[in-house]
Amino acid sequence: MLAELLRHPRALVLSLLLHLAVIGLMVVNLSFSDRPQQPKGGQVQPTVQAEVIDLEQLEAREKQKQAEAKRKAEAERKKKLEAQKLAEKKKLEAEKKRKAEEAKKAELKRKQEAERKRKQEQERLAQEKRKAEEKRKAEDKRKAEEKRKAEEQRKAAEAARIAEEKRKAEEAARIAEEKRKAEEAARIAEEKRKAEEAARIAEEKRKAEEAARIAEEKRKAEEAARIAEEKRKAEEAARIAEEKRKAEEAARIAEEKRLAEEALRAQMIAEENERRLTSLREAYILAIQQKVERNWIKPAGSGKMPVCEVHVVQAPDGSILGVDFGACDGSTAIFRESIVKAVERASPLPRPGDPEIFERELTFFFNPDN
Repeated sequence: MLAELLRHPRALVLSLLLHLAVIGLMVVNLSFSDRPQQPKGGQVQPTVQAEVIDLEQLEAREKQKQAEAKRKAEAERKKKLEAQKLAEKKKLEAEKKRKAEEAKKAELKRKQEAERKRKQEQERLAQEKRKAEEKRKAEDKRKAEEKRKAEEQRKAAEAARIAEEKRKAEEAARIAEEKRKAEEAARIAEEKRKAEEAARIAEEKRKAEEAARIAEEKRKAEEAARIAEEKRKAEEAARIAEEKRKAEEAARIAEEKRLAEEALRAQMIAEENERRLTSLREAYILAIQQKVERNWIKPAGSGKMPVCEVHVVQAPDGSILGVDFGACDGSTAIFRESIVKAVERASPLPRPGDPEIFERELTFFFNPDN
């Protein structure tokens, strides 16, 4: 009973005040009441009995009030408890809705990232296809150019052959003409000799005139032969010069082709080296990410955690100089602190496969689901 009253101090105070008021009334009643008269004829004075009945009624009313106060207090307590449960339920529903929204945003971000990578891959394939097409066109152009130059060389050789055949034909015609002229001269000489038998003086004069004529014809023939020889030599020199020019042109084309091939090889080596470094860089970032995830300790009661973008500053020996965060929506300070401790425990970080890809400041994505 006492414990029940202590739990409800207002009821206790009210009860005490009521008891004090009743006692005060009783004292005043006893102090100022008239002396009791002797009962007449055996009558019994009922005053004391009436006082007792009033006290019991007061106590009954007091208990009723205490019970009513207790009931109201209990109802108030239940009402507060119900309101607290309702508030807790709303809080849990809000938290569940927030986490669902965060999961939805993370999924959307993942899909956007996948779409971006798909577009990058399509663009890379299109670029490679375009480069292959450009290379094929350049090769077709080169082959067409070689074919054209070969055709030009063939035509030039054919023209030189025709010119040589023409020269030889002219040379043969000249020799035949000279032979004919020689035979004609012999015939004329023979006729002259026979005519001279009849008239020596006239014949000598004729012979002198004929000798002068023959000498002139010989001079003219020699002059024609000299001109033809000079023409042949000039044509030969032009042919040699043309062949030299063609040889120099072929050498220049060969040198240009060699330089182009060397440039292409250098480009292919550079591209291969870039692909190798890219592969090593991806493996390097993955090794760092895996080592950090192996050293991560999940915080107690953390629930579902987001993927965080982690920025790390490191020394050349791989020791950690600083840790910062990029996109890490929905994370808590405890979760981020657990990632920082995982990075510090992973120090020194793995060495890169090639010193050329070392980065003092690097970024990777920490996924707690891994």
